Amino acid sequence: MSKEQLKKYFNSLGLAILAGFFIVSVVMVIRNHGGMDVVLSSNTKVITFAHWQLEDGFREGFDEAIAEYEKCKAEQGIKVKVNQVAIPVRGYSQWYLTQLIGGEPADVIEIIGSSDIQNQYMVSLAPFIGLKNPWNIGTPLENHSWRDSFIDDMLSTFDQTYSDFFGVCIFMHTIRVYVNMDLYEKACGTSRLPETVTEWLASCRQINEYGREINKPLIPIGVRGFDKGTLGQLLSDYNSQMNAGLANNGSPYNYAVNSSEIFRQVNAAQLERGKLLRPYELVNEIGQYFAEGFSAIDLEQTKYLFSSGNVCYFIDGTYNAWSLVNNSPFRVAVIKMPELDGGHSLGRGAVGRVSELGAGIGGKFGVTKKSKHQDIALDFLMFITSYKINKMTMVEHCKWMSSLKHVEYEGLMKSFEPVSNTNYIPIRIPFDLGTYSRSRNLQRVERNIIKNDPNPGFSFWDGFLKDRPMIIDELKETIHGVQRNLWVMDATRSALSYGLEESPDDEFLQLRGNINLEGIIGRWRILDEQNDIISELGKLEEINRHGN
Repeated sequence: MSKEQLKKYFNSLGLAILAGFFIVSVVMVIRNHGGMDVVLSSNTKVITFAHWQLEDGFREGFDEAIAEYEKCKAEQGIKVKVNQVAIPVRGYSQWYLTQLIGGEPADVIEIIGSSDIQNQYMVSLAPFIGLKNPWNIGTPLENHSWRDSFIDDMLSTFDQTYSDFFGVCIFMHTIRVYVNMDLYEKACGTSRLPETVTEWLASCRQINEYGREINKPLIPIGVRGFDKGTLGQLLSDYNSQMNAGLANNGSPYNYAVNSSEIFRQVNAAQLERGKLLRPYELVNEIGQYFAEGFSAIDLEQTKYLFSSGNVCYFIDGTYNAWSLVNNSPFRVAVIKMPELDGGHSLGRGAVGRVSELGAGIGGKFGVTKKSKHQDIALDFLMFITSYKINKMTMVEHCKWMSSLKHVEYEGLMKSFEPVSNTNYIPIRIPFDLGTYSRSRNLQRVERNIIKNDPNPGFSFWDGFLKDRPMIIDELKETIHGVQRNLWVMDATRSALSYGLEESPDDEFLQLRGNINLEGIIGRWRILDEQNDIISELGKLEEINRHGN
């Protein structure tokens, strides 16, 4: 073949490839816009529903919900096509921001990002949450407002920075312990599962002994070590069980732990410093039953180790329950986190289990401002948070708990239900003062477990004090952010005041003005808190190695 013939051949091949790509692009555009029926119909409204939930049952459940929605709208004489788009979580953040900034985002989208991003790109739901959800007619939520239909009254979605609601949540999860019953019964000689920390730790010792007997490296407690998720869960739960009483005197504003007040009491010798450190001592003791090298083990590796029979206990959210139960070749039991009891040396004054009501609410979805069909997008958001549809998608398909009230559960899912029969609620950890401090705190706990530190409380405190300069820098940056928000909210207050002068009877403007004022007051409280923390941090003293 001559050079001229070869040149013509490659030119023809290039044109053929170009034509092929063009045809594929046309097909994909038509597909993404709902098919030929939609393309050829000028009155079909197309919206996109986007999320990162790739768990079993989620997409299948929403395929069914979407088909039902399109059918219902057609019966109303409205042609609607809903496209579901699922993005892997690792790339979701970049995709999400690109979509928003590019100006053509999904219409109903799972929300992430800062308050500023939500305020800039998401529709405010404040005007709608007081209305009844029309899709709840004939259900137990028929007479509830949209906001009142959620188990937490939408408190988890309230944005304190802008005193607004930009989304609603569709599911709820609790933290549970999954147990390999075959391994547990062989190692412990009983089917009675541990209810207290004392019993739990005793069973972990028996599992280690059984592993030595059969010459197999068993892991009593499997953890999400790479992201330190399990450490955070343990500290949160046992800090609340040990120190829930601090919420009674920890804040001058409300029932909550105020870190500056806690540190002030420590500096004034009104609060025993060791009380704050006991949760770290307990987690250090529990951590001795993690796998060697646990800090490098991620969630998927731990799930594999559990399902392969090498792990007895696995602590994680109920979002993984169904896959663990169905994919493990042994019986799996689900229990609550063992309760810290008086029989343990650190159990003095512990209040036991704390309430889980309202905890674990997730799957926050909202409507984007750039949606071409905001009315349909908002209606679809109400549809998927209606009693019938949310129960179908979350409970029946995903085997997850619903974020709605009056939903009943059966079988295994009964063990997922949140603890509610307690007067104590979870409290924040006073040492977690921001993203940096929380990360460093978990690193110290991890390091102490690996070293099996004989005095983990002292080591944690010592490291916390050494981190003070960087913690204070982070607190100062937070102060600057709050001040910027206050300037924005002051401008909003002025605009609302002007609007009320023009329309004094406008109930919506009055409501927004009151919410904005509450937000301004809250921001000033945060400023007071941050400045007080900085002051009290500087006064904290090192622990005497021979005493407190």
